[in-house]
Amino acid sequence: MPRQILLSTLLLAVCFFTSGVCQQAPTEPEPPVKGYATYDELFDDFQKQREVLFTRMDRLREQETTKPEEMQAIESELRRLDGRYADALDTYIQGHPDAKDLMPARFELAVALSRIDDKLERAILAADDFLKNHADAELAPDVRFLKGQTLFRLQGRENEALAALDEFIDKHSERQEADSARMMRVRTLLFLDKTADARRSLEALLKSERVKGDEDAAEFLRVQLENLDWIGKKLPAFKLADLAGQVRESADYEGKPTLLFVWDSNSTACLGELPFVQEAFKRHKDKLNFLGISVNESKPALEQWLARNPEAVGFPTVWIDRDEENSLVKKLSVSLIPFLVLVGSDGKIFRYDVRSDDMLRYTAMLAK
Repeated sequence: MPRQILLSTLLLAVCFFTSGVCQQAPTEPEPPVKGYATYDELFDDFQKQREVLFTRMDRLREQETTKPEEMQAIESELRRLDGRYADALDTYIQGHPDAKDLMPARFELAVALSRIDDKLERAILAADDFLKNHADAELAPDVRFLKGQTLFRLQGRENEALAALDEFIDKHSERQEADSARMMRVRTLLFLDKTADARRSLEALLKSERVKGDEDAAEFLRVQLENLDWIGKKLPAFKLADLAGQVRESADYEGKPTLLFVWDSNSTACLGELPFVQEAFKRHKDKLNFLGISVNESKPALEQWLARNPEAVGFPTVWIDRDEENSLVKKLSVSLIPFLVLVGSDGKIFRYDVRSDDMLRYTAMLAK
């Protein structure tokens, strides 16, 4: 695979799988799109700009006094550079319809657009354009996977995502990305509320030759199947006082969807999840109930952390002794944190052990 194509593929993987959804680039004015005589000239120009930003980022990582906003500023510059790169590629492709290097240019355009939140629709069009012109190219499987992955990220395009993922799996079942495509397919089925189909897909994966001999993969799939068993069960009854002294009772939460977030302020993973929950709260607090369930080592430890971080948590929070028998945490069989549970307005569990990026999507669905 050419050097420049490999780089963009890796950047795509980092963008999608580390953050779930990449942030949008700032809407500052951009310089005019420069013209290029060849794709290699275009690529080399942008690669030099990327290397400068990556060097600055590496230097910041080496400094103990680096502030988060300094790293965020460079990440914003990289996203803006992606936007300019996509525009330059589009201009080159449109202006050189007979060029011999359009195949890598079309590939790079689809990849670059797929890294930009507000250009995902264009990314799909670019993928279709690539497949129309280069259906038998070595990079066609990568583009089919990219198309399915991009459609998966777009709420409202779930049926198209299923079709694209099925096409990729059917044509390229031997590829390493096929397992990711299969799991995206399961998550898409759940977005469509097709729990039975998701279960059948997981069961088929568990019985597949790919999983035999891989106990870690088998255990992961078994856990996913067990999570599906919780869907439709009544949320266990509870009656707890929050940190403000107000009693929170399970019956009070019926009639409106609810998000439960089990966490500990001493857990790095929980603190990484917390901003997602807070974002969901800001967006949907009028249409959903939110309840944080802290399992900190003590209630004073939680209160001290919240006093130091007054803006971190806007939703009601209760504290539960993690070792207490018959507590809500025990009734929900929570063994690892952070832990997210979505409950429907009927008081029944809608989704159990939800990942944060899926949670934002589900809360948007439930808020409608």
